[in-house]
Amino acid sequence: MQQSKPSRTREKLTHLKDVSLRHIAAGERVVERGFQNARLMATLAAALMLAGFMLVAQWRGNAVLAKSPERQTDQNLAIIIQELTSENTALRSEIMRLQTRIIEAERETSDRSQLLNEAAKELQALRAIAGFELVKGPGIHVTLVDDERVLLPQDFVALVNELRAGGAEAVSVNGMRVDALTGFSGGDGTIRVDGTVLAREFKVVAIGNPDNLEQSLTLPGGLKSTLSTFPGVTVVVERRDELTVAAAPEPVFEAGRPVEEN
Repeated sequence: MQQSKPSRTREKLTHLKDVSLRHIAAGERVVERGFQNARLMATLAAALMLAGFMLVAQWRGNAVLAKSPERQTDQNLAIIIQELTSENTALRSEIMRLQTRIIEAERETSDRSQLLNEAAKELQALRAIAGFELVKGPGIHVTLVDDERVLLPQDFVALVNELRAGGAEAVSVNGMRVDALTGFSGGDGTIRVDGTVLAREFKVVAIGNPDNLEQSLTLPGGLKSTLSTFPGVTVVVERRDELTVAAAPEPVFEAGRPVEEN
């Protein structure tokens, strides 16, 4: 028997209602799951933010604690003090080492300066003895007059040797320095020093101890007595407080040359 039209309509509405309810329920479940997921994500984000704040707070707390000695424990303070003491000791040791090095350098410089000064003085003394430096000082002045032209070159060699033996440090004849290369020559009544003819009135200057120099010439039987016996020769020896002996020219080596010893 065929159903009536109102019955079929009612069944369709019932079926549509059930389908709608099922879709609504499914949608509610989907919404509920989405809400739960969102709440879970929000919870995780909040937890991560909280953890980050806690880490930052802990780091700042440690930094402040490290910078504040009053908040350190006794053990930590002891370690810090020990480290500072070690660093201070190392710095003091380095300062002492540098000060010692400075003192040594100053001493070396002073020693070198002293050696250089002594070497310069010795060199100047050697140059003076060799005749390459002008010399001033006390000594004697000897005047020889030879009117008869009887004096010979060897007489002047003997005179210079006597003065050297008496301690003469520098000798000149008529203003010409007598050094190791000086040579006396002559003939026919003339006297030459290194080829230069001297006047007949000879002036000899010797620098040294005046007493010793004078005594070396005036002793009985000495050179003054001997020369004074020659005809026309007079010898006058005078003590002087200040005399000057000129420097000799620098030697020029033609055949030989100075050699430095190792």
